[in-house]
Amino acid sequence: MAEFERVVLSGTPNERGIEHGERFAEEVAANVETYRERFAHEGVDVDAMRDHAAEYVDYIERESPAYAAEMRGIAEGSGVPLADVTMLNVRWEVIYPAWKARTEAADESEAGSGHDATPEVERSPTVDGCTSFGVMPSATADGTTYMGQNWDWLAPIVDTLFLMELRREDAPDVLAMTEAGIVGGKIGVNEHGIGIAVNGLISGGDGTEEFRKPYHVRFREVLDAERYDDALRPILETDRVCSANVLVGHADGELIDLEAAPELVNPIYPDGGVLTHSNHFETDAVESVNERRGPSTLYRAERLRRLLTADAAGTGDSDGSGVDTASIRGALRDHFGRPSSICSHVDESLPTVEHGQTNASLVIDLQERRILGQRGPPCEGEYHEYAL
Repeated sequence: MAEFERVVLSGTPNERGIEHGERFAEEVAANVETYRERFAHEGVDVDAMRDHAAEYVDYIERESPAYAAEMRGIAEGSGVPLADVTMLNVRWEVIYPAWKARTEAADESEAGSGHDATPEVERSPTVDGCTSFGVMPSATADGTTYMGQNWDWLAPIVDTLFLMELRREDAPDVLAMTEAGIVGGKIGVNEHGIGIAVNGLISGGDGTEEFRKPYHVRFREVLDAERYDDALRPILETDRVCSANVLVGHADGELIDLEAAPELVNPIYPDGGVLTHSNHFETDAVESVNERRGPSTLYRAERLRRLLTADAAGTGDSDGSGVDTASIRGALRDHFGRPSSICSHVDESLPTVEHGQTNASLVIDLQERRILGQRGPPCEGEYHEYAL
């Protein structure tokens, strides 16, 4: 399981989508079913959420015709209905309005019965986990800029992940990890040395607006950029339906973490050449919700920062030569707090539908435009090298 399948996608956006869909038809269908089961478990109206996703098709057509064409190609190539493929691509944007509708209905029911409302901690939908990092040249052993993450999410999704290499004449070539059926890569690097890593966040204001540019469209736009300022624009320039954390790096030694709420973005910069993030807001400008359901976020990022800083500074067991890929991989395999650790594992006490783990671990060398990565918890296998 440890090695990623790597697929080269070229030609027009529609042709790339068809190749994606044909190659991973079973995985696209499996992804749709996994998400439907999980959303239903969360208590939302899955059919209503799918209908909302279908309404996003025209919206994406206006915002990003190329993205829409690639999405249509996936549906054509896989035989999965376009509405379901779109649901995968806008899942963050449709789960929050659906969840708010569900909780408002529950509130009305509770009010009518005279019972107390459901505690707020039970009302936030789960989002992708993850512990991400960036290390500047001043803190690395070889003067390279590194970034990446452990991507934690639903355990069955691990079988639907692959590395897509985009070869395009009208935009930069890209190497990025994605889920079968999703156009926008979550974690990757482009030919200009621009990299991205993402984490789920939840704020109190998520889901108030129903139609804004989806995050996966924004992620593709980050990797479409030739300049660093243009790579930041997709996250910054327009408001969002919900929250997410996006770490954007550049091979020349720049790293900025963007904590994005619907109408606010909080930038975070490296400290001592090291930057880490998990699944809660570090700013107090918005209500941070995710730690109520996943308290491990409060220690995962800080622990990863300490592990990497020790290598940068030569404290603890480190020889002080600086962070290298071996020390990064060792830190990403850390098991403090297992199963809710940096290297996350299934919590067998939870229902099967809630089983989550680290599904991918990636270390990106922005200078060399290469990824060291593996599928599944990084303690269970070896990292493989994939170069753009």
